[in-house]
Amino acid sequence: MLDFFVLALPTLMAAAGFAGMVWAVVRMRRLRAAWRSGIEVPGRCLRLYATTTTRRQGPHTSSSTTLHHVYEFTAADGTHHRFEESGGPATVIEGDAVTVRYPQDRPDRATALPPGDVRTWVGTGVLLAFLAVFVTGCVGFGVFYLTVFKPAGEKVRERVEEPWRPPSAAPVTPPPLPDGPPDDVPSGFPTGIPSGFPSDLPTGFPSGFPTGFPSGFPTGLPGARAGDPAPGGASR
Repeated sequence: MLDFFVLALPTLMAAAGFAGMVWAVVRMRRLRAAWRSGIEVPGRCLRLYATTTTRRQGPHTSSSTTLHHVYEFTAADGTHHRFEESGGPATVIEGDAVTVRYPQDRPDRATALPPGDVRTWVGTGVLLAFLAVFVTGCVGFGVFYLTVFKPAGEKVRERVEEPWRPPSAAPVTPPPLPDGPPDDVPSGFPTGIPSGFPSDLPTGFPSGFPTGFPSGFPTGLPGARAGDPAPGGASR
């Protein structure tokens, strides 16, 4: 259902662009058939009006004006016909005489445009180029959606819906234990270790060390200076 809604709009746009291309080609074929038929009858312009189309592209606005003419003529069999045609020259106004051309037995496909009109060829070429780019863009969007966006969305959906599984770690095999002690382990006690207590330990006090306790009090203490406060806070 989502694919239908996503692809419906570009499909309709591409169909409209393709229909516009077909209309432009058919119109040019009819004009060429009228120009090559050799049937020319006098006609008259009955009305002239203009239509303005405004296009908005974000903050920018552009407009184009198209002229429309309403012509009247009498066919070779004596029947009267009127038709409307766009893109005619601006110099033709109401009441002007014009030359009308139409294919054999098809006065309903008449035109007042002169043979090989440059503006008609250029306008048709620009229109076909624009519609070709437009249709290509719509088709490219559909192809991108089906080949890139849709598979990526399906993968993301599968990742989201898939239950979480902890990553399986490979079991670690411990290194094998040695069968016995290593071959380079020394046996017995090392040589050169002293045995017993040392015989050269010092005994008694070192020489010059004072012995006994001092007797009496020390003499020669400095006396009090004049002006110093006496003990107890009184001054001499």
